[in-house]
Amino acid sequence: MIYNVKIRNSVQIKKLLDNYFLIYTEQINSDMQKIKSFEDFLNEKQFDLSDPSTAGDVLAGVLAANRQVKEQPRGANSGTEVNRYLKSVDLKSGLPWCAAFVYYIFSELSKRLSQPNPLPKTGGVMNHWETAPADVKIKIADARTNPSLIKPGQIFIMTRPERGAGHTGIVISSDPAKGTFTSIEGNTNDQQSGEGDRVGVNTRRINSKNLVGFLDYFKKERTAEFEADIKKSVDPRTLALPPVDGVPSDDVVSKEVGGITQKMAQPGDHNRDKGFLGTFFSGMASFLGKSNPDYSVGEIKDIMSKIR
Repeated sequence: MIYNVKIRNSVQIKKLLDNYFLIYTEQINSDMQKIKSFEDFLNEKQFDLSDPSTAGDVLAGVLAANRQVKEQPRGANSGTEVNRYLKSVDLKSGLPWCAAFVYYIFSELSKRLSQPNPLPKTGGVMNHWETAPADVKIKIADARTNPSLIKPGQIFIMTRPERGAGHTGIVISSDPAKGTFTSIEGNTNDQQSGEGDRVGVNTRRINSKNLVGFLDYFKKERTAEFEADIKKSVDPRTLALPPVDGVPSDDVVSKEVGGITQKMAQPGDHNRDKGFLGTFFSGMASFLGKSNPDYSVGEIKDIMSKIR
């Protein structure tokens, strides 16, 4: 047992931590053989849903509030709501807005859940796909092989070769047996165009040649109840949730979660962290007799870089 080891110097402390992490990771997941995965944990870009059912209801409500939006005037890529979507990604009125619509919906969800929006802030469909974290991507080849991978709450990505652009929307349901999924999309129409004039509900086939893949920012948190709640977005009885007034911008929300100011820490940054890893290291430090057991996020990254 490592608990009976007498600590004589910092080298022994490093070796002890190294051994402890290896034992810890093997207990949590037999596949976690590299300490690098802890750095991935620190930089995750997915939603943390402490209450998946509530989150599903909120997403359905936000979608329901925007489901009837139309351009004003028609074909102008503008209007009160459309301009709000475009503004959320720092774009002006008159530009294609399907990707802005997706970002805005997730931004509203994030604000209501007091969490940072994990989506890259972009109005470009293919830019979203290219800059999204690898662990949220589902390539179309995998989805076609296993249609059950397509879930409510995911974002579909497709190209528009004739226009040199793309199209995107939010999946609200899927039918693996039929090879189809239904989505709510901005800037579409009855012909399922990616250059339409309203928000619409479309059912698309998985074998569509222009589909690139899906993005799942709920991959590690979703439940059957969460998915069922999202389907309610097209139910006229669903409570529509209007824009959140007086809520800080995404830039501010991304730094303040649950009333605690947060930031991306770098090695050497000594702001204190009382989260999971901060508590874990503090406990280890207290066990080892460290006089000041409070570890900062920066110190955690220092340790990770040394033992990785």
